[in-house]
Amino acid sequence: MIGSRLKPALTVALGLALLLAWRCWQVLHSGAGLHVDEAQYWYWSSRPLEWGYFSKPPLLVGLIRLSTDWFGDGLLGVKALAMVAWLLASAVLWRLGAAMGSERAGLVAAALLAATPASGLLGLSATTDSVLMLFWSLVMWGAWRAAHADGAAAWRWWALTGLALGLGLLSKYTAGALSLSALWLLWRCPPARRAQLLAGLALAASIAILLLLPHLFWNMHNGWPTLHHTLDITVQGGAASAADRAAGWGHKLGSALEFGLGQLLLLGPAGLAVPALAWKRRRQPVAQPMAVGMPKLWSALSYAWAFAWPLLALGLLQALRAKAQVNWALPALLGVCLAAGWLAVRRRMSCKVLLAWVLTGLLLSAAIAQGGDLRRWIGRPATAGKPAWDIWSRMRGWHEALGALAPALAPHRDLPWVTNDRTLLVQIGYELRALQPELRSWSPDGQVRHHFDWKQPLRPDAAPAALVFLGDEAPDAALRALYPLARPLGQANSGRVHLQAWLLERQDTALAAPPPTGKQP
Repeated sequence: MIGSRLKPALTVALGLALLLAWRCWQVLHSGAGLHVDEAQYWYWSSRPLEWGYFSKPPLLVGLIRLSTDWFGDGLLGVKALAMVAWLLASAVLWRLGAAMGSERAGLVAAALLAATPASGLLGLSATTDSVLMLFWSLVMWGAWRAAHADGAAAWRWWALTGLALGLGLLSKYTAGALSLSALWLLWRCPPARRAQLLAGLALAASIAILLLLPHLFWNMHNGWPTLHHTLDITVQGGAASAADRAAGWGHKLGSALEFGLGQLLLLGPAGLAVPALAWKRRRQPVAQPMAVGMPKLWSALSYAWAFAWPLLALGLLQALRAKAQVNWALPALLGVCLAAGWLAVRRRMSCKVLLAWVLTGLLLSAAIAQGGDLRRWIGRPATAGKPAWDIWSRMRGWHEALGALAPALAPHRDLPWVTNDRTLLVQIGYELRALQPELRSWSPDGQVRHHFDWKQPLRPDAAPAALVFLGDEAPDAALRALYPLARPLGQANSGRVHLQAWLLERQDTALAAPPPTGKQP
């Protein structure tokens, strides 16, 4: 009996450990540094922690701080715990399947999720999606267990569900879509159990709100920056989406199609498995669900669908309105993979077919992730301006270019370092972290576009006597008007990244001289 319980656990643990080892190897051998968002999160984590930030809630930043404290601030140190979170979401799907009555369905769902290109690619990065996937899966598991438990056990599970929901909201506001999942489950629940379910959901929501309160207070005292940013990229669609909003229906339908195809690409074989199995299910009788303890409130497929459709629907609506990023609906993959696992088991799919699905997903992820290496192996390396087949192209070249400039910059480490590019600011902060530079953002028009414009701007009315400017070209006219004395410190070219460094100084003595009186000496 104990052996039968340990075997699936050991299988899952071994599979996830092997995947983690493979992904660590990819990170170390990709030749790429941190993505701009990762570098930004690391920068925030290296400062005193706060309950919120310009564009994101605080949980991922705290997780990176913990990760770097444990494993150092190298690439793996920054990414480690976020990478583990992705894989733990697969383990939670396995336990959810077992709680629903079929451990095998849970194993298939976990394997499919781990093999999705979304997991194989985004699972290599420290992003808010990483932790959201884990807490979304925990909400799915906790809510099922709570709804099918009695007495004190049910309330404990509801409390844990609320904890997971609160941490999900502190990871990414996307977790708010779980409210639509709750409404769906209430509607699909037998009327006699709705009052009990509603009470449990109220407890979970209360706990989640209590966890969120410090972040809300932080926003209130700082002018609601995170809310404004979120509204800008969703409701308003961002400045870049103004043309999208004004476009005709042909363009909007194309945007929705692009979003839908993006979800299929992120799902890989699992995205094809669900419609194929659903079609087979329509044509053939389906085995009745297995009984577990008390009667089930929902079918497995209805429950899985509850956690998939809200984000997919919201993503499609956003795509029809302005611009929707494909990663915005990532947690929907959990519901889709759970549905695929149950359909596969109910239709008694062979192990060979299931293994083929998983291996196809893993190979597809590896091929995309190693596209740049594949080009080099066949003698066609990716060149500057041609990042095809190399998803890491934007992360390449920063270490080499900034490393080449470091000797020229080090003597001026006590001066503010200024640039007008957020990407360059955060890459400087990470790649030259040993120098601990004071970073400032230059925004000639005074607009606040990101964290540095908000917290660390270079203001003309409080400009220091001297500073170091870095950019892909010489300082602009507005900055040169503030700093007439300019001396180049050096330049670097890593193939993709081109940088210049300048020492800028004001003519304070000339500015401080008294005006001429008209009398000649």
